[in-house]
Amino acid sequence: MTFSYNLVLALFLLAPGFAFVAGVYATGRSAIHEASPPPPNSIMALAMVTGGSLVAHTAAAILFLACHVVSGWTHWSWPTLDPNPYYQAIHLAGGDGLATSASFAWILLLLTLLCVATYLVTRAIMNGPLGRSELVGGALYGWFWQIEKARGAYAHVLTQFENEHGTVGYQGLLEYVTLDAEKQISSLVLTQAEPFSLTVLPDRHVQRTPTPRGADRKLRVLLTKPEIKNIVYSPLVFEDDQDVVAETDAD
Repeated sequence: MTFSYNLVLALFLLAPGFAFVAGVYATGRSAIHEASPPPPNSIMALAMVTGGSLVAHTAAAILFLACHVVSGWTHWSWPTLDPNPYYQAIHLAGGDGLATSASFAWILLLLTLLCVATYLVTRAIMNGPLGRSELVGGALYGWFWQIEKARGAYAHVLTQFENEHGTVGYQGLLEYVTLDAEKQISSLVLTQAEPFSLTVLPDRHVQRTPTPRGADRKLRVLLTKPEIKNIVYSPLVFEDDQDVVAETDAD
């Protein structure tokens, strides 16, 4: 596999955008949820990478512009190397070997610092009020934003498994949920779970049969996407230190 100069240059210029995406999806608002970034070839991923890169490079360019203005006021300048990496990139081929090497090293160093700064600033923003807003949360987490706001949920999960009493299901507290790029459940973990069986009777009524188990036995169940048929969840709402359940259904 060969890389052209233009491809390498594009990757370098887009590096702050990748740092932005990493900062967005590395930020966890709760311990029960993990969201996957959009596919690399999707419009959303391209928009986030290019938009993040544009904002980061614009902020850096404005910063170096301000430095040039201040140096003009104070009549102070660098004796050897212009500190603006964008100026250095444009005039990279205009100097001798030592000047070109120094400019290239300076550009890569500041690009690395810009990526680190973009990542840290993005994480700080995502942990702030803007990151916790419904607009951002809904875009990142989809239907799961209701649970994210409530800091947990009680769920009834119907599986693909069957026994002599019907379809096997579990009910319990959602301990951890992983969503894929399409905002669908990849896996979930239920704690304090209770198994049950669900049977559709000839008159189309549904009969629910609890599965016997030890009274002191606390189940912790891991289910993956191929094993899940349906889920009904109730986001937990905390009022006066009491758990109040608001009934909500999700397919």
